[in-house]
Amino acid sequence: MDIFANKMINTLLKGVLFVCLIVIAFFNTSITTHGEESMFPEAPIFIDGQAHNTKYLLKDGNLMVPALFLKHTSAKVDWNEKYNSVVFTLDDDYFAIPIGTRFADSYFSDTNEWKRDFLSTPTIEVSQEVFVPLIDVVKKLGMKVEYNQTLNRTFVYTQKERTSTRIYSGNPSKKLVALTFDDGPEAHYTPQILDILKEKGVPATFFVMGKQVKKFPDMMRRIVEEGHGLANHTYTHPSLPTISTSEVIKEIRTTEQEIERTVGRRPDLFRPPFGAVTWSDERVIAELGFRTIMWTVDTLDWTGLPAENILEIVHRDITPGGIILQHNIEINPELLAGSVEALPMIIDDLRSKGYTFVTVQTLLDNR
Repeated sequence: MDIFANKMINTLLKGVLFVCLIVIAFFNTSITTHGEESMFPEAPIFIDGQAHNTKYLLKDGNLMVPALFLKHTSAKVDWNEKYNSVVFTLDDDYFAIPIGTRFADSYFSDTNEWKRDFLSTPTIEVSQEVFVPLIDVVKKLGMKVEYNQTLNRTFVYTQKERTSTRIYSGNPSKKLVALTFDDGPEAHYTPQILDILKEKGVPATFFVMGKQVKKFPDMMRRIVEEGHGLANHTYTHPSLPTISTSEVIKEIRTTEQEIERTVGRRPDLFRPPFGAVTWSDERVIAELGFRTIMWTVDTLDWTGLPAENILEIVHRDITPGGIILQHNIEINPELLAGSVEALPMIIDDLRSKGYTFVTVQTLLDNR
């Protein structure tokens, strides 16, 4: 009985060990596209000293990050559907990594040749998101990377000079202020806002979405006819860090075309949805000829705040040269009722304090 029992125990232990190895192998090398996002841990990776939080995986001892995360290094990231590859571009560096493979093909424009290099581990696709080996890709982009064991953090050094193109305000020595409205036009809040602006004799700047311009062309024309400024706010309102470089360009260009087709204008001002933008996105926006406009005062009107709370925020945060962020999109009934109610009070209050209302374009001309 003892010998039989020992054989049974050994058999059970081998079975348990086999199952454990299968589980480990599954999570280490065979995660399928049906995985849930909740399975991914998150951690900050520091790029030139700035922390960027990201999902990650560990595969064969290698740190894997979403390919789009590399946009934070200023690299352009795209997809080549024909060859099922993720493509990285930075200045003269251009290389493609076929998904599921362990190599990268680099193109050299001076010789018109391709060269193949091997990676530490294959790229993988999980939940329709491509993960790449961070260290391999960063080095191919000509950057340095190190892991600090004491801090338990990864640091990437791009060795590139970074100058932010984001504009948050105008001249702090002039008491000018710009009202801005995002996400329209539409037929509910926009006419109410325009009526108030017309009654008060105040110009504003409308950061419009291409699909809204197409849907409400007459409201778009009224904005222009009543002397307000226009700016680009993408076509469908995506978070730019979550889409490829080509998609970023398409969002901006199609909106630009829709604006020009509707009112004959091509504004050079752009605001990223949610204020979310990577270093790569900033460079692309500038290359397209746009200035990235942020804000000084976020009224948080999209949360449904009442008028008195919105007015308090403006009181607290306004400074000369300030840019005030509000919205004009009908998503939920009366969500922005407090914003519309607060608008005439904001105008009267700031005028009483010596502020002059101008468009963002005029604000920037006075910097």
